Amino acid sequence: MPPATPTPPEAAAPRRRPPIGSWGTVSRAARPVVRELLVNGPSTRTDLARVLGLSTGSLTRLTKPLTAAGLVVEGGTVHDPANGRPTRPLDVVAADHHFLGVKLTSDRLYAAVTDLRARVIAETSEPLDATTPEAVSARIAGVRERLTTADAAPVAAGITLGGAARPCSDPDAAPRFDAPFLGWRDVELSERLTLRTGVPCVVENDVTALAHAQRWFGAARGLTDFALLTVGAGIGYALVRHGRMVPAEPVDLMEFSHHVLDPGGPMCTEGHRGCLASYLSTRSILAAAAHGLRRGVTPEEVAALARAGDPVCRNVLRPAAWALGAALATVANLCMVKDFVVAGEGLVLIAAEEGCVEAGIRDRRHRDHGSLRVTTLAPEFGEWARAAAVTAIRAFVLREE
Repeated sequence: MPPATPTPPEAAAPRRRPPIGSWGTVSRAARPVVRELLVNGPSTRTDLARVLGLSTGSLTRLTKPLTAAGLVVEGGTVHDPANGRPTRPLDVVAADHHFLGVKLTSDRLYAAVTDLRARVIAETSEPLDATTPEAVSARIAGVRERLTTADAAPVAAGITLGGAARPCSDPDAAPRFDAPFLGWRDVELSERLTLRTGVPCVVENDVTALAHAQRWFGAARGLTDFALLTVGAGIGYALVRHGRMVPAEPVDLMEFSHHVLDPGGPMCTEGHRGCLASYLSTRSILAAAAHGLRRGVTPEEVAALARAGDPVCRNVLRPAAWALGAALATVANLCMVKDFVVAGEGLVLIAAEEGCVEAGIRDRRHRDHGSLRVTTLAPEFGEWARAAAVTAIRAFVLREE
């Protein structure tokens, strides 16, 4: 019996990140070319070679298999000022590949189908009647079926949630997640969903996914250094330096959400006074408003009352907005970034208190506080579902880690 033929390195795909069709033929060396076209749009070969630091001969060798496979196409003829000759810009075929993104909260899922450039084609949201892994997997499979059409059949799916992957020594093992908002501990979801949906699935932390999506297709595109802060049921944080996500353990992110801004501030559920969670989490804000109003309230009601001038709600939301500004300034001071993206459903509560956000920045950044550039995303969950689709795009098409 002849010996088994070794599998070439490029042909071997990690078990939980299988390639999709012809995208599996994209070599490691060609991935930067695809990423540049995907994120920044059509480009001439001359510009591509310059941006990627390649010779024109090397670029031609890398792009020839991509065009032959129909993954990259040539556009109409244009004049190339770099060499004075006509040329045909290259671009990826974005409309031919679709991806499902699903963002899970404690009681709902938000889903979107996008093309390869994360342009949303269809979206929906549904309640989670049950939150067991089996029930959630069945619900996601149903959503994929309902959003699938002949022209927009997802070839992969990304699922994001407020949780963290458990450490594992086997790099090829499917990740197992802890998700406190869903009551999950040590749950494997990606392989379960791949079987239920019939397409490759990848699971990611929702804040990490949102930061990657903003870096590729959103407010942080083109930035090498920025921070993402999210406010809502929890406080999220992601930092990108020199074009790469700074790794963070779950305990690091927990410490960030309980960073103390004012030792005399309100109390959080862990007994801290004046931490980020005590000011900014939805639970803390609603508890403070309910205490003052002597009744239960919803986030929308608190926001509406504050806009109408209610003193209780305004005096709850003003310190929350100040805390957001103070947190931004603190990150800027310690991490030396000046570009920020702020997201989360909690923004609906503090949107009207922009002046207090600025006051918080000034209180904690005494010099050059006006240099911080802050972009705020819409408080709805549609952007999070789109980010989940970007997780599938990154993990399966480009096979990025």
